[in-house]
Amino acid sequence: MTGTRSTYYWYLLVLNAILMILYTSYTVHDRTAHTSLITKRSNQTHLLILTSWRSGSSFVGQLFNQNPNVFYLFEPTKHVWSRFRNQSPRLLHLPMRDLLKSIFMCDMSAFQPYLSRTRFISDLFMWHEVRALCSPPACKALNRSDIIDRPTCKKKCSHSTFDKVEEACKTYSHVVVKTVRFLDLKVLYPLLRDPQLGLKILHLVRDPRAILSSREHFSGLWGDNRVLCRGKMGKPNIYFVMYEICRAQVNIHQTAMRDSHHFLNNRYMMIRFEDLVNDPLGYINVLYDYAGLSMSPMIKSWVHNITHNVGPQEKGFLSYTRDSMKTTQIWRKSLSFQKVNILQEVCKQAMDVFGYQHVKSEEEQKNLLLDLVLPKTINLF
Repeated sequence: MTGTRSTYYWYLLVLNAILMILYTSYTVHDRTAHTSLITKRSNQTHLLILTSWRSGSSFVGQLFNQNPNVFYLFEPTKHVWSRFRNQSPRLLHLPMRDLLKSIFMCDMSAFQPYLSRTRFISDLFMWHEVRALCSPPACKALNRSDIIDRPTCKKKCSHSTFDKVEEACKTYSHVVVKTVRFLDLKVLYPLLRDPQLGLKILHLVRDPRAILSSREHFSGLWGDNRVLCRGKMGKPNIYFVMYEICRAQVNIHQTAMRDSHHFLNNRYMMIRFEDLVNDPLGYINVLYDYAGLSMSPMIKSWVHNITHNVGPQEKGFLSYTRDSMKTTQIWRKSLSFQKVNILQEVCKQAMDVFGYQHVKSEEEQKNLLLDLVLPKTINLF
């Protein structure tokens, strides 16, 4: 038994070394060029939206994506998980972190180890959700000030060359990335301590019951669940998945609270999805202030429309035009009380820390007049 365990740990060490070699082999650059790149990027603002699956992060990401001063990427760390989907999620933290740093420095060569090819911008996951990849200099389908138009982007920009990603990134004042795959804040400390980045964290959380409900209606998470369950074969247990998610979000928040007096001062903000959709315009002003952005009348109108079911319905993987307040209550009708009761025990700490009230009966669950989101202010450290 001891020999088997030693062999397993030796295997992890070797695999980690291979990942490091694979990554560095693609990211060694000429010293002069690298120094020039750092100097050029030092004036950019960098923001990481840190959250978990089905927490409303696609919506939050779009709040930044639609700003003409923002270069935004949608889930770039997915490429790392897809490349090594049989490995432990914590083993993948290091290559994911290094990929993030390269993106923030507008060095897109770091994608090469994780993509079968880097020929077109369409080789990136959900590239057509990125306004900056559909407008100059990446592509001329949209003006830089336009709201994203997915069909037009797909039609006109899919064959823009991959080097346009890096070229576009360098022309924006803000670089924003969304990721759901980090389970530990401390692994990001080297980026947070890097004076060239000045990185800020926006930590988005959501009621675990709403996350579970959303997961039950979305079938695209099997691969990620498998990684989250450390590569176990077969169908991952949903309550184990939720336990890992809830534990990670609590640990991220508590780590930030512990180190808030240190280098995280004014560089970590926690926000609940429910608070955001309750007052979207008010909260986007807070988020924009945090990131050093301003909101135009066009963005203000867009936010109002997508959160109040105004305008044409959008079809496809991502849909934003809906009554956002209703989305926070869907779980109360879609989940059985038995599932809710189990989850409340599995994610008890997360619910207590983030201010979500437990329901004690099916009657309480179905009573939509009973507010289960306790009053809570934004945590900014």
